[in-house]
Amino acid sequence: MTESSRSDGENAAESESGGTVDATDREMAAPDDGVATTDREVATDGGTASGIDARVSDLTAFLRDRPRLRTLSIAGPPYGILVFFFAIPLLAMLVVSFQADQIGGAWTLRNYTDFLTSETYLTVVWRTFLLSVQVTAIVAAVGYALAYSIVRFSRRTTLLLLLVILPFWTSYIIRMYAWINILQSDGVLDSILNLVGLPALSLLYTETAVLIGFTYVWLPLAVLPFYASLTNLDADLIEASKDLGAGPIRTFLSVTLPMTINGVITGVVLVFIPTFGSFITPRLLGGTNNVMIGMVIENQFKSAFNWPFGAAIGMVISVVVVALLVLATRLGGGLFGTGGETS
Repeated sequence: MTESSRSDGENAAESESGGTVDATDREMAAPDDGVATTDREVATDGGTASGIDARVSDLTAFLRDRPRLRTLSIAGPPYGILVFFFAIPLLAMLVVSFQADQIGGAWTLRNYTDFLTSETYLTVVWRTFLLSVQVTAIVAAVGYALAYSIVRFSRRTTLLLLLVILPFWTSYIIRMYAWINILQSDGVLDSILNLVGLPALSLLYTETAVLIGFTYVWLPLAVLPFYASLTNLDADLIEASKDLGAGPIRTFLSVTLPMTINGVITGVVLVFIPTFGSFITPRLLGGTNNVMIGMVIENQFKSAFNWPFGAAIGMVISVVVVALLVLATRLGGGLFGTGGETS
């Protein structure tokens, strides 16, 4: 009985020992099983990747035999964005501009005839055009000189470009109110002039204040394309021009400006268009004595609630601006040859 019990105990111990061994074996086998699982996952991922590659290859082969569908798949999304965000709103504005008094009114040409035959509105358009040309000329001259100095005479180009774009990190309205504090009567500018014994200027609500505000706002937009075009300019061409006896002005007009004309045109476009349609800067810095066409359009939409008339003015201004830009682009290319940039 005792032996049987001891035998049973030994058997139990052996059983336990065997169980331990089996458990140990299973534990030792577990890593192998984990590795096998990982291998299966890798194999599964590899199979998925292979499946994706196979589908991509099939799609590529499918499009290769259909060039029109391939072109549509590549160019379709960008054109879709242009149509959705630009063409459709412009078409909607065109439709509204032919309606009388309010959206959904009777069809009429009266909005266009009233605007094009009004001496008051045409005077505002002419004043806006002259002011936009002045702003564009000032910004182009100052911005080009600044970009040229950064590229040719400075090694800290990154820091200087950071300083140029730094104003964009501040709200447009805050910057305009800062200029109000500077230009108003007894403001910062007048206080500095009084300290040095000069008379106060009180520039706020004058055309000069509007020019200063626009120049400050749009200067970074012009400097960046100027800088990009000047960076690509081959300095050896300038040295070759000097070696051939050309002075600084002749070298600039014969080499530097023609080689960077695309950047100049881009900067001019980026300045002229927003200036022509702007209404915040002239309202805050120019007051009611310097009305621009953007302010007239804003008034039609927000105060007069005559959306069709405002849309008609907007369509006329859009056509005028596009025509001027096409003319400027062709004139720039004609004056400076091809206007190509070095690469």
